[in-house]
Amino acid sequence: MKIYTRKGDGGRTKLFGGLDVPKHDARVAAYGTLDELNASLGLALAFDPQATLGMENLRAVQEDLFVLGSRLAAARPEREIERGTIPALSEERIAELEAWIDSLDAELAPLDAFVLPGGCAAGAQLHVARTVCRRAEREAASLVEGDPALSVAVIPYINRLSDLLFTLARAVNQRAGRPEDRWLPQRERERPSPSATDRDTSES
Repeated sequence: MKIYTRKGDGGRTKLFGGLDVPKHDARVAAYGTLDELNASLGLALAFDPQATLGMENLRAVQEDLFVLGSRLAAARPEREIERGTIPALSEERIAELEAWIDSLDAELAPLDAFVLPGGCAAGAQLHVARTVCRRAEREAASLVEGDPALSVAVIPYINRLSDLLFTLARAVNQRAGRPEDRWLPQRERERPSPSATDRDTSES
């Protein structure tokens, strides 16, 4: 079987169920962004030879993204789920993401400022994945009016995943010994630090 079919050369594609749509359709954009997010996570894992990311957990997230992508790619997803053509995402997965976030939070200092994306290669890539995840969330949210069921599991999962990726980026950078760069408002950046003389005077 050849990898190319030439069927999409006219700028159109078919959703699960056979509905013909343009390739710039909102659904195509949404599941395409989930594919991009999945690839971003694959790159983060490639930057993590010591497996500090929790590889099995992150691989499970990649599998979830395929489930969500198939849900978004279906013209009539509920019917396809009933027929077994596509899998359904268990709402329990959202609780599992929350538990993972909580466990990571327990090893991190409380946030007192915005964090500049960066750090080690894996941490920086997780920040990239987080921004792609937020874009996927916005694109999925744009479909809710025509598909209210998206608000049950799909969008909550993506929302929680972006929180996880942010927290995981912080944890990976901490484990790698890369202190976080904090963003400070302009007024704080311009505030002069006490001089040695001032400190000596205040301590006398």
